[in-house]
Amino acid sequence: MNTVSRAVVGITAAALLAAAALPATAHAATQSSQTSQATAEPQSWGPFYSPGARRARAAGMVTATGEDHEVIPSAATLTVSGTVTDLTRSVSTCGWAVFGIATLTPDGNNVTWQRHHVRTCTYRTPKRFSFSYHRVFKVEMKVCAEGPGREPSIQCTAGNPAWTNIYVSPH
Repeated sequence: MNTVSRAVVGITAAALLAAAALPATAHAATQSSQTSQATAEPQSWGPFYSPGARRARAAGMVTATGEDHEVIPSAATLTVSGTVTDLTRSVSTCGWAVFGIATLTPDGNNVTWQRHHVRTCTYRTPKRFSFSYHRVFKVEMKVCAEGPGREPSIQCTAGNPAWTNIYVSPH
């Protein structure tokens, strides 16, 4: 065998070995990135106050697990936890934390919006809350100080002042 033939055989063998090793390396990298996505660090949000005279306050954490950014940009499960505090002495005013949650349908083609709210009417006594949603793309929130209704008013949930994003799935 001449020198050129040996070089061609050597290069071919090296290419075949590299090609065989590549899927194993890619698989290990995929598992590593999936593990890091599954154990995402909690992110803090807030404190946010109601507009005007700061009559209500909310702060907390967002924890996303199972984020999928390659197929459908969403968190498999997103947990929002925190506290909301009424900062008024009036018995006719409560502190509200209002959340808008954008979730993806199972086929990933549509986004549905859901509303979640937490209310406390006890002056300077923080109310703890925690809730979870699945296939979450985005969470936005607002803090309001208003009367003790069953749900926040249209003045609280309207766009002025603007909602604050506390989670958006990276994609």
